[in-house]
Amino acid sequence: MSAPEPPVVQDAEEDFDPGAFLELPAEQQGSNHESPPGETPDSPAPRAEPMPIQAACKRDFKAVRSSGTRSLSQIRLIVIHSTESNSASSSAAWFANPQSQGSAHILVDDNECYRTLDNEIIPWGAPGANTNGFHIEHAGWAVKWDRDDWMRHEQTLRRGAFKAALHARKFGIPLRLLNANDLRNGKAGFVTHATVSDFHPTAGNHRDPGSNFPLELYMQLVQQAAVDV
Repeated sequence: MSAPEPPVVQDAEEDFDPGAFLELPAEQQGSNHESPPGETPDSPAPRAEPMPIQAACKRDFKAVRSSGTRSLSQIRLIVIHSTESNSASSSAAWFANPQSQGSAHILVDDNECYRTLDNEIIPWGAPGANTNGFHIEHAGWAVKWDRDDWMRHEQTLRRGAFKAALHARKFGIPLRLLNANDLRNGKAGFVTHATVSDFHPTAGNHRDPGSNFPLELYMQLVQQAAVDV
């Protein structure tokens, strides 16, 4: 028997004023997706004992960039990113460095998951989806990886999809992919950082996780994971 559909967040299109929302101070701050110092696609990833996908994320690092707190009822989006690094741990450590200019709630790779902000903290993730977004970073490279590269890291995709489904259930977010116009209409669902940049181009131009990220497969994995969370 399949699990029941998640509670649907009311879209409240008539109540959402995108102009006023985008003027919020929190929506001016965003991750610059700078790679950890010295890291390139050819850098070796740190060795780590694989965690079960269902395991709670490690809390070894706390991101230094945030914009205060929010009510959990404000969370309406799952925001998909790529780290521009080879591991969750290197980017989580970078978020904890005062020189970094970004943050996210969780980071995943083939073996591990790290939580660097609690749910009620507003990240510097993607201007236009900070206050109302739960941000997930996937270890990988938006431009430098092709689809085959991403597919070689299927466990990263599965780990991220499981965490996305888990938090979508928690916050009552529909398991659907949105476009920029949907964001303007106050809809709830899943977006990439690139989609958020289309929604709020004056404050961000990031295109991660990139055109080669297997987004359709990812959403299929989200749907599958939602049965078990």
